[in-house]
Amino acid sequence: MEPPRISATAGVLAALILTSCSTDEEPQELTAEVDYQPVALSEATAIDDAVAASLATATEILSQDSEPGENTVISPASLSLALAMLAEGAEGPADEALSDFLGASDQDRREAFSALQAALGEYAGDPSVVEEDELPEVPVLHLANQLVMQEGEEPDQEVLNNLGQYFDAGIVETDFASEESKELLDSWVSENTGGLIEESAIEAPDPEMLFTLQNAVLFAAEWRAPFDPERTDDLPFTTDSGEEVEAEMMRHDYGSVRYTEYDDAQIIRLPYSEGFAMDVVLPAEGHSPEEFTAEDWTAVDEAFAEEPTAEVELTLPKVEARTDTALDGVLQDQGLGPIYSGDDLSPLGPVWVGTVNQQAVLAIDEEGTVAAAVTEIGMVSSAPGEEETEPVEMTVDRPYTLRIVHDETNLPLFMAVINDPTRE
Repeated sequence: MEPPRISATAGVLAALILTSCSTDEEPQELTAEVDYQPVALSEATAIDDAVAASLATATEILSQDSEPGENTVISPASLSLALAMLAEGAEGPADEALSDFLGASDQDRREAFSALQAALGEYAGDPSVVEEDELPEVPVLHLANQLVMQEGEEPDQEVLNNLGQYFDAGIVETDFASEESKELLDSWVSENTGGLIEESAIEAPDPEMLFTLQNAVLFAAEWRAPFDPERTDDLPFTTDSGEEVEAEMMRHDYGSVRYTEYDDAQIIRLPYSEGFAMDVVLPAEGHSPEEFTAEDWTAVDEAFAEEPTAEVELTLPKVEARTDTALDGVLQDQGLGPIYSGDDLSPLGPVWVGTVNQQAVLAIDEEGTVAAAVTEIGMVSSAPGEEETEPVEMTVDRPYTLRIVHDETNLPLFMAVINDPTRE
């Protein structure tokens, strides 16, 4: 698979310090006073609540109005990890709002997200693999976190320690009033997404910027049962506006695959080589994929827990989609207003959140999937079946929704609404 050269970011954390910035002075790397100490899933008590909260946030974002034919791609994992890191520097109403939003508070919260990050770390790999012609036999899930801070700022050492101990976050100083700060942010984003996202969404230089949290997630995996390119053909796809377009449609006949139906929607689970799967939901005629709620996804999870299988003749479009999303409005609507005003981030300093942005990219073809996301939070100093049955036909020729999940935790890594697969 030749990955697309497209960009997509989402404001989260990042854990690698770049050394490729073409600046006269290298950024000063700081460290926490404790080493990274990953938490085991068995030791974290709020995993289910954290995953449920991440899914609820994602479905709310995907339900927002969009332009006709517009595709939306997000990374729930990236956004949740970024906000969990932000919570380390929050107190008062901001901390309470973030705890409600993330599904857990205090030590339960940091242990839950640290454990989720560590579980994904089983598939850690070099992000440069996405530049190769062939996808890796074993999935690669690269995750990185970073805090970039204005030179001279002195946040509470406990905040830095928690970012290092639980999130393995790198910590770097820069001068946000300089052009070099933009180069630092951009190069980190590009390196940790394998070049799929080339630039940071943070506008710099900005003399009022004091902190930026960055998180990058890069996923590359081949299907357990690849599609045959010889069967791919241009077939009609009806977009959300009712327009009929010719889309590249892949076809595969599965002798046995996870499949269920819910509220007249068809849902199929397509496994990758190991560790991850993609759920594709084709709503009933006359229904929009944006209507699919967190409760609906939970019902799907419960159905798949029974391991239902069917013989399915699947037709699925190839996709190259990218999204650049300012999340401030939806986050404030979901109760995170306190992080945008007041003094509730005082452990970091006299700051509050100026912007939360996510870029995300998704490419699906016969071999597998490549996806990347970057979440960035800019903080400023001023306010801003066993019986034989007939094969089921599932022809995805109208708008649909999907998610890529980690098998062990069910954490949604990426979710999307595809209204027109011919559009990037």
